[in-house]
Amino acid sequence: MLFTSLEFLLLFLPVVLVVALRLRGQPLLRWITATSVVFYAFAGHWWFIVPMLVTTAVDYLVALGIAPRPAGRGRGWLLAVSLAGNLGMLAYFKYSGLLVHTAERAAEALGLAGGSFGWFEVVLPAGISFYTFQTLSYIIDVWRGAAPAERNFIRFAAFVSFFPHLVAGPLTRHHQLIPQLARIAERGIAARWQEGTFLFCVGLSKKVLIADRLGNLVDPLLAPTAPLDLVHAWLALLGYAFQIYFDFSGYSDMAIGLGRLFGIELPQNFNSPYKAVSPRDFWRRWHMTLSFWLRDYLYISLGGNRCPPARRRFNIMATMVLGGLWHGASWTFAAWGAWHGLLLLVHGELPWWDRLGTTVRRNLTFLFVTLGWVFFRSSDFGRAAAWFAALAGAHGVRTWSSQTGMLLALVVVCFTIVRVSPNSLELPLGSLRALPQAGLAVATVAALLLMNYGSRFLYFQF
Repeated sequence: MLFTSLEFLLLFLPVVLVVALRLRGQPLLRWITATSVVFYAFAGHWWFIVPMLVTTAVDYLVALGIAPRPAGRGRGWLLAVSLAGNLGMLAYFKYSGLLVHTAERAAEALGLAGGSFGWFEVVLPAGISFYTFQTLSYIIDVWRGAAPAERNFIRFAAFVSFFPHLVAGPLTRHHQLIPQLARIAERGIAARWQEGTFLFCVGLSKKVLIADRLGNLVDPLLAPTAPLDLVHAWLALLGYAFQIYFDFSGYSDMAIGLGRLFGIELPQNFNSPYKAVSPRDFWRRWHMTLSFWLRDYLYISLGGNRCPPARRRFNIMATMVLGGLWHGASWTFAAWGAWHGLLLLVHGELPWWDRLGTTVRRNLTFLFVTLGWVFFRSSDFGRAAAWFAALAGAHGVRTWSSQTGMLLALVVVCFTIVRVSPNSLELPLGSLRALPQAGLAVATVAALLLMNYGSRFLYFQF
């Protein structure tokens, strides 16, 4: 079940909201948890709920075991149980295929017979990377003494499974969501209808009217059989850069909007990332909840900025490579993370960067970030190399087509939007005039009409 599906918009969401608005206390939390589990069961295979429920139960019990123990008395073992369980489950479902494929390629390179593992295939549960990181942050904070253990199991289960953010974020910390769940259970839901509906419709329009239209034009250019020339290579790259932005930021807007319908404020995930003036600034604006998670639970744990320069550079690169692998089980994702690690390191060694004009820094940052999407979009290094070669003009220039013109026009429109327009959360929701409201209504109707031709959100695969 997708946010953009008619069964979600016309059946699931109205029923869940109508009932939730009549409930308080534990019945409300049970309803939110139960309907979130149902939503997740219809997000893919029904058995996806099993690893999520196991993670929820184990981390609930581990936190209760950690909280009352004095430092050093078995707390480390309990933390290890949670880390092993969460990371082990994530490794099996997400990375076992990569390891098997790598072993298969190594066996072929060594000329070993029987190196094929074609029978081995693991289905990746939607959103497992998100809820695993969410419960890990909770357990680590309880272990550090930075958070109390949640004793109400239903409230903790609602924290993990709350359907607006379950499948593709935003990654939500315990202090951002559990107190809000406690508040709505006590006082009932104070729905923020105007804000929630507005943000949901903005996100729906981003996804269906922009991201999916770009995907329809970009995907044929990047098909394995399609040779890329100079013009189409750059148009495909720019098109994909805007496709993934409008797809993921559209989902985040929809999730935040849905949260507000339940009286819940989910954290901001995007802050105009293509307006960034440096690689560091980009990561303060792109997928913000993941960036802060990697900083707080990985980079700082490795030593952060407190280390000698060589170790600090290693910490940055390790964090970014692992962040790349979080996105997908492919070495090209690791290369994408390494690319951004390199950008951060080089930027840190350029004292003259900040003396450049804002427009120059913004354009250079956009260029280097966009080049990195080659690794992100390519399924292997061979295709990435071919794409880079085409970007350099290795295959000349091909005949212009009507599809090329459509993609160019859409890229220009998208570039204008991301550079000139405020982001969704910067819009003055309480003072919207009739014209923007009418424009949004038209865009929403168009999006609804085109939903049947849409696709899954790109970040569902992560």
